[in-house]
Amino acid sequence: MERPHNEVPASKPDFAEPASDLATTLPPYDPDTIDPEEQARLELGAEYTPRAARDLRGVRSTRRRYPVQRTVALATVAWFFLYIPFLLTWAISGQRPLDLLLRLIPSSYLWGLFVAHSVFVWGVWGWVAWRAFDARRKLAAKLRAARTRAQLLALTPSEFEAWTGELFRRRGYRVINTPDTADHGIDLIVHRDNERGIIQCKRYRGTVGEPIVRDLYGVIIHERADRGYLVTTANISEQAFRWARGKPLELIDGEQLARLAQD
Repeated sequence: MERPHNEVPASKPDFAEPASDLATTLPPYDPDTIDPEEQARLELGAEYTPRAARDLRGVRSTRRRYPVQRTVALATVAWFFLYIPFLLTWAISGQRPLDLLLRLIPSSYLWGLFVAHSVFVWGVWGWVAWRAFDARRKLAAKLRAARTRAQLLALTPSEFEAWTGELFRRRGYRVINTPDTADHGIDLIVHRDNERGIIQCKRYRGTVGEPIVRDLYGVIIHERADRGYLVTTANISEQAFRWARGKPLELIDGEQLARLAQD
């Protein structure tokens, strides 16, 4: 990974509009004066979530899944409490617990209950494990296939964060992906050679300006990190590069990112 741009290349053009091959219907804006939250709204469109709603989105998502998770968790706990003590006691002492009660119930009913309960519990956990494995496999294949700037723009913001994490892992970093909600401006945390870095990922089509770089620098100071990385599919303005000069910041624009993706 290259070190920060300490000098501004004299020949680097000041991009005010998206590259022609990535032209979009974005309304024009000045990347060096626009509020970062407003720029995120323009760039992400339907994928944008207002800052005030990000925490609530995670809560709602958890609540929607909670009834199913609660049912599976209770069934699993019941399986262990019903059968494990019974089988251990029977194996150690040779006597069945609650023997008098169990004599009143046909053994075929008891075995049927045990088999049905076991199939439900372990079948559901097997299905959950398979779904998680299959999702990881498909995501890994999609991330490996993203090699060009257009392909990176086709990723969702969360997928782009995962892709960036893999890029840094291949270069020897230990990567921690923060939650999508309430990440406080930290998308990824990286460690290498006793250095702790913070990464902000911007899957944008236009131009990233000085306000976003200033925000990243503020996060670095607040988190007492050693270095900050801005990784974006967009262009980065000259003013942003000038502001980052001499600071522990590395700015990686879409053109450089496409070259790194080919390595």
